[in-house]
Order: sequence, then structure tokens, then C-alpha cells
Amino acid sequence: MNKKTRNLKKHYRGVKRDLREFNIDMSKESWYGMWHIHLDWDGITSTSDKHRKLHILYYVKIFDKIYNQTKGITREFQTWIYLNEHDGVDDALYFHTENPECDFPYRLDNIEWNVQIPPILKNLLDLSNFNIGRLKSEKENKHSYIIEKKGLGLRINKK
Repeated sequence: MNKKTRNLKKHYRGVKRDLREFNIDMSKESWYGMWHIHLDWDGITSTSDKHRKLHILYYVKIFDKIYNQTKGITREFQTWIYLNEHDGVDDALYFHTENPECDFPYRLDNIEWNVQIPPILKNLLDLSNFNIGRLKSEKENKHSYIIEKKGLGLRINKK
């Protein structure tokens, strides 16, 4: 077994541990001010589309955990996946509630919804279950994407 393979196995063990241990505290005393988790600190997602897609699917599994942990709870929250078009190290899943540090609900006015899906997401997600938007960038060809699971929390830029 070479070092690269060993490091990949170690990396994915860590990602699976993060998924297993993921927990949201929705008690009245808790709050989340733009809390987020990055699953790739090592640049694994920059090595191939295969690894990038696997990480995106792990973020979607965290959506499922959030759904299960917030079922029946009336407290409002927002959650979304941020995808950087070019660098998976910057990808993250965000969770946000009312909090003393920043606005809730969070609003982004520079999201274009109903856009062409980035190639990395084609045939990866059941698009009927997700809202996918592109963040408009000042740089012509630099885009990032927002993925929301339909019915999971409040939308980012809807009143």
C-alpha cells in the first residue's frame, strides 16, 4: 500500500467520523452564527472529480442528519452547501440560527437561481430535491454555488 492510498483511507475515515458524530443542538440556549464544516482540509477534492463528488455526497448525507435531528422542532434555521467552482477545499456545509452575532435569517442578494447546473453536479443529485443557485461574482468566470435541500430550513434569500 503506498502512502497516497494510506492517506486517502485515513482522510475518508475522518470524513466518515465527522458524519457519524455530526449533531445539531436545537435547544433554546444554543445558537449557530454561520457555523460551518469543511470535510476536505487536505486538498483531496482537488485531485479528481471522483473525490469531489464523494465529498458533495457526504455533505448531502449531513443534510439528511440535519433533517432527522430537526424533525418536529419549530425553531427556525438555515442550512446550505457552499461549493467553490474550482477548489473543493473551500466547500462547506453551513448551519445558521438566530444568534447574537449576525443577522438571521441570512440573506444573499447575489444568488441566481434556475441556472445551468455545474458539470460536477450533473447526474449526482436528484435535482427535484434541491435548489441550486450560482453566486454572481465580480470576476467574469469565477462562480460558486449554493445548494439547499428543499423543505429543510428557511431559504437564504427568500422573505
